[in-house]
Amino acid sequence: MTITLRPATEADAPSLARIAAAAFVDSLSPLIFPRSQLATATVTEADLTADEIIWRASMYIKRMREGKPCMVAVEVDDSTGEEKEILGSAHWQKPGPEGPEVLGVEVRPATYDKDMFAKVVERFTAKDKEALGPKGHEDYWYAILISVDPKQHRRGIGRKLLNWGLEFARKEGRDAYLTSTEAGVPLYEVCGFESMETYDCYGVPLMSMVWRLENNHQ
Repeated sequence: MTITLRPATEADAPSLARIAAAAFVDSLSPLIFPRSQLATATVTEADLTADEIIWRASMYIKRMREGKPCMVAVEVDDSTGEEKEILGSAHWQKPGPEGPEVLGVEVRPATYDKDMFAKVVERFTAKDKEALGPKGHEDYWYAILISVDPKQHRRGIGRKLLNWGLEFARKEGRDAYLTSTEAGVPLYEVCGFESMETYDCYGVPLMSMVWRLENNHQ
């Protein structure tokens, strides 16, 4: 089996969403789909996971339609060339001003906490500007979301996905930026990212991390 990268398609969105939900189950997911809802007799853990996958799939499609490049890591059978499984993905935003938002795609299930999601986005944006200046990550290659199937860790998948965007940063003479959970920090540090700040996002510790071209010439 060989692990290779290819551009994501909208048909991949449910698989990407399932991987992201599993990857962030102990960090950001409980903020957006609060586990306090389990105290009711009508909501189960399976309900929350299913709703999160529906929402995340719609967000992958929304970002693709907004022109934000998404790459997937897939396992390919060497003998047949058949794609066997999606292992992870990376959604990037190119340098430049934020383009127009695509409306009417995002699906918001009843268990989705839209107010908390808005607060998390606001927190991210404020911390980006604190770290990088008033324009935030506008001048950087920005990793919106990198997720790898937890069952597939330690196979170099995250590094492949990360390096795809970093190669574009090198070619364009740009730096790169991302926000990491605690679990992602070791990978990003190995790939040349430096921690700028650790901050609390409603109980979840996050790190602003930057990759400087001048420190990462090949």
